[in-house]
This record gives sequence, C-alpha cells and structure tokens, in this order.
Amino acid sequence: MMKNEDAVSPVIGVMLMLVVTVIIAAIVSGFAGGMSDNQDTAPTAAIQCSITKTDADNAVLTLKHTSGDSLNTRDLRFYIDYFDSSGNPVQKRTQGASVSGFADSEGNTVSATVPYLTDVKVGDVGDSEVNFGQFLWNPGQILTTGNAAGFTAVTGLDPVNIDIGDIISIRLVDTKSQKTVFDKDVRVQ
Repeated sequence: MMKNEDAVSPVIGVMLMLVVTVIIAAIVSGFAGGMSDNQDTAPTAAIQCSITKTDADNAVLTLKHTSGDSLNTRDLRFYIDYFDSSGNPVQKRTQGASVSGFADSEGNTVSATVPYLTDVKVGDVGDSEVNFGQFLWNPGQILTTGNAAGFTAVTGLDPVNIDIGDIISIRLVDTKSQKTVFDKDVRVQ
C-alpha cells in the first residue's frame, strides 16, 4: 500500500494563514478600540450647583458634592460661559482665585482662594487647607465663593450686572483626563 500525504501541506498552510489573519485583526481592533490608550479616567461625581443673588450688590456661587469619587481640587478647572450685556458669548476659565475680605470664625479679615471649602472639620476660611486647589473635595462637602468679590473672581461677572433668572453655564473639567466632571446651566435665584 502506498501512503498519499500530498494534502497535509496545503491544509497546514491554510490554517496558519487563518491564525495570522485572526491575530492581526485582534491587534488592529485593540488599537482602534482604545486598548492601547493610556489616558487617565475622569472621576465621576454628582454635584449640585446654585447661584444666589443675596442683594443688589452680592451673589454667591455654591457647589455641593453629593456623591461619587473624591475630587482633587488641584486637578479641577472652572469654565464659566455666559452672554455679556451686548449679547456676546464670554468664557471665563479659572483654577481658583485669591480674594481678600472674608471674615473667619473669630472675626478676623482673611484672604482665601475661592471657591473655598466650608467644612469646619477641615479648617476655617483663610486656612490654607480649605483654599481651592489644596484639598480633596469629598461627598457631602460644600464649596462657596463667599461674597461678591469671590463670585467675580470665579465667574468674571460683577453681581450688579446679573439678574434673578439669568442663566450661567458652569463646567468643571478634570485637567488630568481632560474630561468634564460637571456641566450645567444654572439659573440665578
């Protein structure tokens, strides 16, 4: 009897070509799907925001972290968008601004980087550990601009020039991942 092994070589060749094709397809799919992407992921957080016009000369921006990841304020940038009195769009960007004229719990006049943390367990207004950019913002904690000067420093708006019902767009961006953490149109109350 004679052995006929002529068909073995073509079958092995076809199988090797299929395996190589599948491996190449997996590599291309991985790169296209971001498998090789080494960007940081953005933290997630639920944040409540309000702008309160307390009188004709004063407005306060307040942000409450209600749930989600702790946010390092060193990595957060504010983007404030609004239309000026001529109807032109304006954008203000800040990573906090130093403002004077706050009163601490003992009545001393102090400076703070706004929006500052209002958590007395961490520190009093004017203490470095409550200045924006110096702390982790945890769920349950509140940030505020505190007064008209703080509001102007963060938003670029003079409280005299805003009215109840005006809409200001506020966005917080994580600078490490370049992803938006919070984005909302806020109506002045």
